[in-house]
Amino acid sequence: MAAPTYMETIKRYDLHKDDYSKLHFEINDAKPYFEKNQKHASVPHRHSFYQIIWFKKAGRHYVDYEILDHPENSIFFINKNQIHYFCNNAANEGHLFHFNDVFINKYQQGIMERFLASIFNEIGSRYIKLSTADTNKVRLLTSFIESEIRFKDLYYKEQVYHYFQNILFQIERLRQKEANIDFNVAKDYKLAVNFKKLIFDQIDAFYSIDDYAHKLGTNAKTLTTISKNILLDTPANIIKESKILEAKRLLSNQKISIKEIAYSLGFEDPTYFTKYFKKGTGLTPKAFQKTHL
Repeated sequence: MAAPTYMETIKRYDLHKDDYSKLHFEINDAKPYFEKNQKHASVPHRHSFYQIIWFKKAGRHYVDYEILDHPENSIFFINKNQIHYFCNNAANEGHLFHFNDVFINKYQQGIMERFLASIFNEIGSRYIKLSTADTNKVRLLTSFIESEIRFKDLYYKEQVYHYFQNILFQIERLRQKEANIDFNVAKDYKLAVNFKKLIFDQIDAFYSIDDYAHKLGTNAKTLTTISKNILLDTPANIIKESKILEAKRLLSNQKISIKEIAYSLGFEDPTYFTKYFKKGTGLTPKAFQKTHL
C-alpha cells in the first residue's frame, strides 16, 4: 500500500517555547482538544515537552510504533520526543497535562530528574491503571488545577504546581508498586535507567559493553545482570533496540535522507545501516517509511 501523502515530515510541537512569561503548563479536556486538533493529533507527531494523558474510558493509543489497547482510567506518560498519536476509533475522553522542565523545576530545583527516573524512563508499561480510589484522587486534584487556572487567584501558579506535583507523586507511587522497586533508593534500577539514558545520549556512537559499564562506574558483568533483571534483555540487545527505535523516529522525517540518518546513528556505511535495520525489523529503511507514514 502506498504511503499517505498527508504529511511530509513528523511534526514536533512546543509548549510556550521561550516565552517565560507563560506558565509552561497546560491542562485540556481530551475529547474537545482531540476534535479541535484531529488533523494533527491523529497522525504521528512528537513534543518538546512532557505529556500525561488520563483516559477515562477504555480505548487505544499509539506510542512509538505500537498501538496499545488500554482499560478505562489509564494514565499514559509520554516523554519528550516520543512519537505518538490519538486513534480515531477510540473514545479519547479524559484530560491532557502538558508541561516543561521550566515549570516542574521552578519551585523545587532538579525534581524533574526524579520523575525522569521514575515515570518518563521508557521502561516497562507505557501506562498505569488507576483503581477507584486512585481515580478519585486524580479527579479531585485535576478539578483543583482547573479551578486555579480558571480563576487565577493570588498564588494560583504555585497552587497549580503543587496540585500537579501531587499527581506525579501518585503516578510514581503506582509505578513503584507495579515494579516492586523503590525508584529513589534502588541502585540497580538507577543504573538501568542511566544505561538507557546514556545509550540515547550517545546514540551517534558505537561503544562496547565494557565502555558503557566504565562510563556508568560499574563493570560489564554487573551491567549485564542488571540489564537482564530490570530491562529484561542483554545490554547488546537494549543498545540494538534503542538504535532501531531512534532510526524509526528519524525515518519518520522524509526530509532527512537515509544516508544522513545512518551517519547520525554512528554508521559509517549506509549500506550496513540498511542491513542492520532490516535484520531488526524485517523491513528496509525505505520500506519502513512507506508502511509507517
